[in-house]
Amino acid sequence: MASASTTARPLSLLLGFVAAAIAVVTVHQSIIHLLALYKVLPNAQAWSMRPVAPYGVPQIVNSVFWGGLWGVLFATIWPKLPGGTLWLRGLIFGWLIAVLSNWILVPLVKGVILKMPNNFFFGGFDPLRMLATALILSGFGLTLGLVYGLMAGRS
Repeated sequence: MASASTTARPLSLLLGFVAAAIAVVTVHQSIIHLLALYKVLPNAQAWSMRPVAPYGVPQIVNSVFWGGLWGVLFATIWPKLPGGTLWLRGLIFGWLIAVLSNWILVPLVKGVILKMPNNFFFGGFDPLRMLATALILSGFGLTLGLVYGLMAGRS
């Protein structure tokens, strides 16, 4: 007979994916919309159906997929994150994504490995772009922690 922890693990990963998908569609995209509306990110488009490379899926589908994978990672590591409540752990997770992923890893992969232009480390050191990324991913992480906690029955 499988223990409770082994049977709950796939469910917690699924809940992490779903919680992150909800966070992307609601808060992540809403912050992008507000930043575009107030000309902080004038060319950004929330909930965009524009096809993105390499498979031509709509941008929102791409964002939900990658956000969901971040949610799976969150479901795996949240007990090791600092902070008492899941919303705080989610916020910290969002900051880690901003720094490690969007400011370092993604530009490295796109620029060096995929040879895609205009991908600079740390948002090209543009303060508005860096602030926008921090706001978007802070909102995403906080919402991810809240939704995951509600769905998983944790505080």
